[in-house]
Amino acid sequence: MALNQDKMLGLMKEILQDEYLELVVEEYRMEERLAEGRSQIHCRLKNVNGDAIEIEGAGVGTIDALFDALQKHLGEDYPSLNSIRFSQFSIRGLISSEGPSTKAEAEATVGILNSEGREFIFQTQQPSVSRAGIQATVDATEYFVNSEKTYVKLHEILQHYQEEGRTDLVEKYTDLMTQVVQNTSYSEVVEKIRASMS
Repeated sequence: MALNQDKMLGLMKEILQDEYLELVVEEYRMEERLAEGRSQIHCRLKNVNGDAIEIEGAGVGTIDALFDALQKHLGEDYPSLNSIRFSQFSIRGLISSEGPSTKAEAEATVGILNSEGREFIFQTQQPSVSRAGIQATVDATEYFVNSEKTYVKLHEILQHYQEEGRTDLVEKYTDLMTQVVQNTSYSEVVEKIRASMS
């Protein structure tokens, strides 16, 4: 039985610890060419170490352009990003009923299909429509990158315990690897590791 996304995130953080990828969007610039139906994004992010990351991408809208930028930046190291695709995207305004204020939050929902056709939903609330969509897209990207990193880390741990002859721990980490595979997208890295195990 596959772990749900929240439990899987907990497992990833536990296994990866300080190797867990977390990205914070600091700022972005967007250019939309309405006649062409194309958008370009330049985004500055930082990781948990405070290192700045500059990315650029293009697409049919903000979310498509941002994911293109993230794929370009991370796809070579984490090929599972190249095998996922969007299944849904929606934005909903959350209007406050308290007083005549025009302040409202936006809730973005992003659906992602992995290479096996399993859907993952990422949802966030932010003070603006664009910020909500951007954060949900970053959350989705982090999830798949960390899933892949967790699988690789578990494989390394499993090999160590196999060499030590710790059958109890071999069974435990084999089961955890099975859970991670069900909660991520198959990739060249995952397939290569699985082939080496058989």
